[in-house]
Formats: sequence, structure tokens, C-alpha cells
Amino acid sequence: MKDRKETIDFIVTTTNGTRWGATGASFAQVRREFFGKHFGSGMEIESITRGKLFTDEESEQLRKEKIEESIR
Repeated sequence: MKDRKETIDFIVTTTNGTRWGATGASFAQVRREFFGKHFGSGMEIESITRGKLFTDEESEQLRKEKIEESIR
């Protein structure tokens, strides 16, 4: 398996319009892993595009909020 440094951010959009952030080395890997995690849930992939679901600043803010919630 490739190093984490060699991965790319992807946005997976399902047929019902839900967007998911995923990381992988290729479109094929993201597709395989998405179905591995969500198999049997009835979700179908509409598209996979390169890109981040959140900006770096938004991701950092979400990380901080998660830490604050876990401390409470």
C-alpha cells in the first residue's frame, strides 16, 4: 500500500446527493474502499472528483471542536 503522503483527497457524491470526503491513491481505490465501508447500506456512487470537502481552515476548526467536545 502506498504511503499516506502519496494520497489524494476526493469527494464522493452519492445518488441521493450526499457528499463524503475520502482519501486514496486513485479513483479505483476510493471506489473500492467506499463500498467496503458502506456495503449493504443501499448507497450508490454518482461521481468521484478530486478535491477536499472542507478547506484546511474548516478542517482545523472541526478538529478543535471535536477535541473540545471529547474533553467535556
